[in-house]
Amino acid sequence: MDPQRIINLQRSYQSSKLPLYLRGKYAKPMVYSFIGLFAVTTVHSLYYTTRAVCGFHVDD
Repeated sequence: MDPQRIINLQRSYQSSKLPLYLRGKYAKPMVYSFIGLFAVTTVHSLYYTTRAVCGFHVDD
């Protein structure tokens, strides 16, 4: 094993211009799926909250 392995890995990690939360191996899919799910649930809850405040309801 290369004795300079850790130093080389640290050097490449610190020289990256990506934000810290996007640097990991599975970071991008996890962050983007979280953002997508968060956006969908926020829009969904705001849509039905607006309908409730305005008095719209489903006629059965």
